[in-house]
Amino acid sequence: MQNKDNQRLGFFAGLPDGAPVPAQFQVFPWGAVEIEGAEPFVVDAEAMSQVVERFRARGLDMVIDYEHQTEAGSRAPAAGWIKRLENRGNEGLWAVVEWTDSAREYLAKKEYRYFSPVFLVSKDGRRLSELLRVALTNAPRLNWIKPISGKSPINGNDNSDGRKEMEFLELIAKQVGLPDTASAEEVSGAVGKLKERAEAVVACKEVLDALGLASGTGRSEAVATIHALRQRPDLTLEVAALKRMLAERDRDDLVAAALKEGKITPAQREWAEKYALGDLEGFRLFVAKTPRVVPLDRIDAQLIDPGQIPRLEDHQLHINKLLNISEETWSKYNG
Repeated sequence: MQNKDNQRLGFFAGLPDGAPVPAQFQVFPWGAVEIEGAEPFVVDAEAMSQVVERFRARGLDMVIDYEHQTEAGSRAPAAGWIKRLENRGNEGLWAVVEWTDSAREYLAKKEYRYFSPVFLVSKDGRRLSELLRVALTNAPRLNWIKPISGKSPINGNDNSDGRKEMEFLELIAKQVGLPDTASAEEVSGAVGKLKERAEAVVACKEVLDALGLASGTGRSEAVATIHALRQRPDLTLEVAALKRMLAERDRDDLVAAALKEGKITPAQREWAEKYALGDLEGFRLFVAKTPRVVPLDRIDAQLIDPGQIPRLEDHQLHINKLLNISEETWSKYNG
C-alpha cells in the first residue's frame, strides 16, 4: 500500500530472548534494515527520534493486535498496548508494552513466537518515519528470524546476560513500587530518590542522638521532643540566666576598661554600667568616640574604692612634711 510520500511495510522480527513474556522488546535494530521483497530502509538516530516524537504527539497507547487484523478491517482484539517508545541509540528502537492476559498466555506457551510492526518509510532516503501498529504473528517474512524465546537460530547465543539484566531491572522496579514496564531511566530516578531519603535518615541520626532518642525514632516524635524542650520552664530560666551572666561580664569588662583609659570618671560608673548592660555596642562606640576626661597620672587614686584611705603621692607627702601636716590630718580634710 503506498501514498505520495510513504510506503507501508510489514517487518517481522523476533522478541529478544528472556522471560517468556518480556515487557520490553526491540522493534527495530539500528542501521540498514532488509526486508524480503522490498528495498532496505534506514533506522538511525534522526528516524528514531521522529518516530518517538510522533508517538508522544498522539497521546495514545499503540495497539498490538493478532495477525494484522486491524489492517484487514475485521474484528481486531488487542494482544497488548505499547505504552512508550524509546530511542536507545545503537541498540535501536524499543517498545515498553503491557500485554493482555490472553496474549500473555499465548506467548508463555509459545503459541505465538514473533511480532510484525506496521510502519512508514519516506521515499526520499527510505528512512523510517512512523510506527503505526504492531501485530503478533507466526508467519514472518524475514528469514532466520529470532524467536520470542529460546536460542536464536542465527548464531546460537541464548543472550543469557540480556535476560538477567531485564529480570534484574524488573525486580528493582517492583521493589521501588514501579510497574514491570518501567524504563531504566524511571527505575534509576526512583532509586536516586530512595538514596536521598537514606542520606536524610543518616543525617537525622545525629539529631536523634543529641535529643537522647533511639535510632529509628519517627519524624513526628523527634519534632515533638524538640518542641517539648523549648517549652521547659527550667531550661528557659537557665538560658535567660546564662545570657544575663554573659551580658554582665561583658559590661564589667568594658566599663573597667573605660575607667582605666580615663574615658569616664568613677562618679559615672553606675550610669556607665546601666548603659553598657542595655546597649553594649552603643556603649562601646561611646567609649571609642569620647575624649579622655581623667588624666592618666591620677587614675590610680580615682579607682580606689570608697572608704579606702587614699595613698598620698610623693610630692604631696613632701609638702605635708614641710608644713608639719600628718597623713591623718590630711585624710580628714582631703578624703
